Amino acid sequence: MFITKKRRHVLSCLLVSSILALPAAVSLPSSVVQASGQVVSIADYGAVPDDGIDDLNAIRQAVTAAKASNKNVYVPPGTFFYDDVIVLDGVDLVGEGEISVLHSTNPQRQAVQLAGNGSGLSQVKLTTVPVTTRLSTSVSARVHIMPGAADFTVSNTFIVGGSSAGIIGYGINGAIVRNDVRDTLADGIHITGGSANIRIEENTVRDTGDDMIAVVSYEKNGTWVNNVKIANNDVAGGHARGITVSGGTNISIERNAIADTGGAGIFIASEGSYQTYEVRNLQVVRNTILRDSRNPAIPEKGGIRLQATYKEPSIVNATFEQNTITDSADNGILILGSASIQAFFARNEIVNPNNHGVYMLKTVIGQLNFSGNTVQGEGGFPFYNQSQAQVFSDVPNSAPPGGGEEDDYAAARGTPRIDGLVDDLWSNATPLALNTDANGTTGTVRIAWDDNALYYLFEMTDATPNALAADEHNDSVEVWVDELNAKNGTRTVGDYQLRVGYDGALSSAIRGFDLSDVTKAVIQREGGYTAEFAVPYTALTPQAGDVIGFNASANDDSDGDGRRDTYLSWVDKNLPYWADTRVYGEVTLEN
Repeated sequence: MFITKKRRHVLSCLLVSSILALPAAVSLPSSVVQASGQVVSIADYGAVPDDGIDDLNAIRQAVTAAKASNKNVYVPPGTFFYDDVIVLDGVDLVGEGEISVLHSTNPQRQAVQLAGNGSGLSQVKLTTVPVTTRLSTSVSARVHIMPGAADFTVSNTFIVGGSSAGIIGYGINGAIVRNDVRDTLADGIHITGGSANIRIEENTVRDTGDDMIAVVSYEKNGTWVNNVKIANNDVAGGHARGITVSGGTNISIERNAIADTGGAGIFIASEGSYQTYEVRNLQVVRNTILRDSRNPAIPEKGGIRLQATYKEPSIVNATFEQNTITDSADNGILILGSASIQAFFARNEIVNPNNHGVYMLKTVIGQLNFSGNTVQGEGGFPFYNQSQAQVFSDVPNSAPPGGGEEDDYAAARGTPRIDGLVDDLWSNATPLALNTDANGTTGTVRIAWDDNALYYLFEMTDATPNALAADEHNDSVEVWVDELNAKNGTRTVGDYQLRVGYDGALSSAIRGFDLSDVTKAVIQREGGYTAEFAVPYTALTPQAGDVIGFNASANDDSDGDGRRDTYLSWVDKNLPYWADTRVYGEVTLEN
């Protein structure tokens, strides 16, 4: 069933009415508050600006005194050091803007935490010692809105640097407005944990290590993030996506300016790799997206990307209207995954995408409606739909009908010697070609089998193989295997991922995967390297004619800086093979 105009009007009214009920962010100039006698200054308890001595004890005493007297905490001009978390429980902390600096000296515990009812943080600057290692704890974020916090405000706060997120929120009835967040190693603003009734408005976010603004509803939290308005924000330069919704309900993304993202401009998903809920009742309206998908190492690309890889359905009642997508390095609108999607696209403008204006991959299912959208200057086609979904579009489909039969791919029976040399046996296996990156790096993989193991031979063409870091940041090859071809989506019994580095190092994204029985050999040769390895079966008792689900990929650090520059894949790189076993190719164990 398609989304009708009447239903979109009802959804719009519901979102608007609920968002109007959110708290307003009101903060008086700090000098006015100070003059009124409604503050407790941290200087009154011994904090001395610019002396390089830790002021945590004085800050905590001032917070306690302010709560007891129902006053605000005041941070005067100057730089004040602290080496552990600061907790605001029903207290507002205010300063004089960028000249009131709280400087963290402990990247592991640098959060200003908002707890209880009515806490606030405004008109201060949060800085930190230099950090290079990303952390994932809430106390390592710069601002941590704690579970149970209600009626909170974070406004006019300057955040520069941080080992984790800039602002991470778990509360209800809150406003995150007019903040400036820069140079964090994780997300700029991250809302999760069942948060509800949140306004994220008029913030500036720059150069974050992950997404710039993200709403994420993990199944482990037991509930969706609900009723969030993301509006009039200016985000640019992030390593990954601009604005993300990975699970959530009643979310609006309106009039945001998104530019120069490493990955997708706007990313909407239910993700199996993170086990996030579906997205329901979503409005994405009047946003501008400029120069998205600039980082070849980031797999989640596209101006607007819908990725349905976990919950069934994954995306329900989603509307995308009057968005402008310009100079995408990928596809203007990219839709993929194997769980169902229900979405409506109207009057969007796509200009100069490097590939297609709208691209729907073959595994997509559901109901999608396209009306009044325009595409110009595309590198591919205006509308390219390979999917199995029910689609209405007033732009003709340029994809050929049907798609034909899949090719047959064979794994050879036999037991090769694991020495990095190419035994005659391998000539009986189909060479599976990886794509070629901009530097000319490419390769093939072949598979062999016997009663005990699967065997893999990668022959990589790579002018600059490097192993200066670890895991995917080294030149390396990877296999993604569904031994039982169960196509479960998320990994289950018989599914594994294994990585073999150019330096011979073994690693896996699967926690607890046993590497001890893996036999491998990696040898350098002219123009590249060869990796050969054997992995014992984890669930399959093989017989000739069995079919396994499979993908192969490779990582390339072409400039030798210890960071992955791009990646290669056997299946279409746009398919989310890292999160969804249903998009794997198939290989037959031949006799």
